[in-house]
Amino acid sequence: MTDNQLTLDELLAPLRAESGGFAMVALDQRESLRHMFSLGDETEAGHVSDETLRAFKTIGIEVLSPLASGILLDRPLAVTTSRPLGIAPGCGLILAADILHQKPGKPVEFSQVDPLVTPEFIHAVGAVAIKLLVIWCSDQPAAEREKLVRAFVAVAEEAGVASLVEGIVLAPGGADWRDVGERHAAILDAAAELSSYGGSIYKAEVPGYVVGDLSKVREHAERLTEIVGGPWVVLSNGVNQPDFADAVREACLGGADGFLAGRAIWADTVSDDDTLAALRGRSRERLQRLSQIVAETRQS
Repeated sequence: MTDNQLTLDELLAPLRAESGGFAMVALDQRESLRHMFSLGDETEAGHVSDETLRAFKTIGIEVLSPLASGILLDRPLAVTTSRPLGIAPGCGLILAADILHQKPGKPVEFSQVDPLVTPEFIHAVGAVAIKLLVIWCSDQPAAEREKLVRAFVAVAEEAGVASLVEGIVLAPGGADWRDVGERHAAILDAAAELSSYGGSIYKAEVPGYVVGDLSKVREHAERLTEIVGGPWVVLSNGVNQPDFADAVREACLGGADGFLAGRAIWADTVSDDDTLAALRGRSRERLQRLSQIVAETRQS
């Protein structure tokens, strides 16, 4: 066995919490974070500098990484030439290996593998994993998604690090979902397809979730667990912040291994008069609660 041929358990060990699950924070937002700072005003978004985004990420890393088993960061706003000094010991660095294409204030339309995230760069910055966001839509060619994911996984395998594949579903034709059932089915279909192309961890939108209604989450999580057949975690995209902790609990009881989330933990601190105090207060409290939920559900 060569250095790049580690077992799955060995690849994932640097990302696991003491409970054995995953309690990971996402701070890799780029243009969407710029939009948050503009308070939704598109005319102002262009005036939010990269330095403003970098400053927020620096604070977020220092405050939240001590409580996280892993932290997801982007190149080049957060990770440039080495592992950011603010990342706490024992918190694994996950490097976003995707270039996201989106209109200002709008969802991601498509992604591609960042050609600058090479095995050499991954090693230089001390990342233990890389992440790729993939847009899944039933009316778009599966062959293109397969090519994208397999190219990404190949980079991770060459570097000898874990790979996280994140599936985000969109309704056909850019329209609205006809009903919640259509979106629920898409989340499961996306997991079935994207997880089949490889990857160490699958990152999914909370399955079966409806705003204010968690009654179907556990059932749909059980289905997703069977489909993926390996480790998977939930993200907070599309979930109202007050629902997220309970959504994580239901998902974990249905077989999820934890979470990799950002906005449900820190999004509302961006517009706070004292962002540092807000991160140290409610964001840390949220992360602690989420981590406790992961630990508790693994014992049940």
